Amino acid sequence: MLVYMAQKKVDVMRVIRDGLGGIVILLLCGCHYSDGTVQQKKPSNGNRDAQQAGLAVSTPARAGAVDGTSQNSDEFIWRLFVDFVSPVSDVPGAPVVFETWASDKDIFSTNPRWPEASEPKTFQASVLRSMNLGHGGPVDVSCAPPGNAAVGGFPSSGAPVPCIAEEVRRNRPMFDYIVDNQLTTQTGLKAAYANSFKVAMPTTAVAVKGDWVPTETLLQWIPAIGSLEDLRALYYTGVSEGTEYALVSLHVSSRQNANWVWGTFEHQLSPGRCDDIGCWDTFGAVDPEVLPNRSEINSYYGNCEKTPELTALMAKAGLSAVWGNYCLKSTQVDYAAPDGTPYVLGNSTIERIVGNGTVAASSCIACHAYASFGPDGKPSAAATSMLPYNPTGAPIPAVLDGSIQFDFMWGLLLAPQ
Repeated sequence: MLVYMAQKKVDVMRVIRDGLGGIVILLLCGCHYSDGTVQQKKPSNGNRDAQQAGLAVSTPARAGAVDGTSQNSDEFIWRLFVDFVSPVSDVPGAPVVFETWASDKDIFSTNPRWPEASEPKTFQASVLRSMNLGHGGPVDVSCAPPGNAAVGGFPSSGAPVPCIAEEVRRNRPMFDYIVDNQLTTQTGLKAAYANSFKVAMPTTAVAVKGDWVPTETLLQWIPAIGSLEDLRALYYTGVSEGTEYALVSLHVSSRQNANWVWGTFEHQLSPGRCDDIGCWDTFGAVDPEVLPNRSEINSYYGNCEKTPELTALMAKAGLSAVWGNYCLKSTQVDYAAPDGTPYVLGNSTIERIVGNGTVAASSCIACHAYASFGPDGKPSAAATSMLPYNPTGAPIPAVLDGSIQFDFMWGLLLAPQ
């Protein structure tokens, strides 16, 4: 039995092997709702032992169907990845494609604008971290200390002060949709609410969220890297406000499906990258199933060797060799498995270290489903209260009463008046 004490709530997790060699995670979760009550999650399948124990049952998200293509979600997300990490030109030091997209600060503004490709890189503190701190909105710094440094062995002291910065970028189709429909401010969202506007992004919309760590901090966190020169050969790096950062994780969402297609990537050196729920990649990894190490936390899971097909795609796109060090943890296309068991998918940096530490109780779709706004052009207290508690399964209808969903995108939290 694995017992994990998480900030603000306690999850007791029993992880067992199922008959197919996968894993099933049983969660005993005190779930705090907006009215302050504590409710027990109920099991959604027919597992008699789980029902008798009063436990909720969840399972790691796996590859699923993608509308309009024969590719499963693992292949679809990998192909997107190759496209948006391709360099925009052959000039040394040229940015990759996603770095030229609009940031949330570019979009959610009284004067939204598409950025110039040569503009300096700017970061923001994690919005999820801000919500967990109870600020109700973003912290006004570019790089903030994470909420659960100890759980990932992340340093808590040093120079510079250890921190993790967030970068959110949205492609041109998403930018145009949000701007053209005047959804960039609370005033615009209020008007949309008054007109019962249904937010439905185009199927070509893509969002990318990256987590970046100062290189000096990364060397402190993972001493095995060696030198700064070695780090630059292993990680994609960039400079913001005079500080060099390394990209440690990347989260992707595509509107190709109604519930979006979600994928999360981690650098192969990240401590514990397959802890809690394992790593699952049917397209890009030679080893498609990596089960979590139950004898040691924050362990090294080895190089995620790429398949010949993915290697060929990367070479054809002219990708830097560093991108071969990033691993797909898994993808998600629905709230639950066919038998009703809720899917979980979380990133060991984004949810585990920056957020509230509970990868095994995280769901990309379930969290983003509550992105919504009410008559005042802002998310309701009921909707934002779901963020710190990593909801899983289908949305609770009562939480969204009186709100219009923002098509799974929490960027509206940054919308000014």
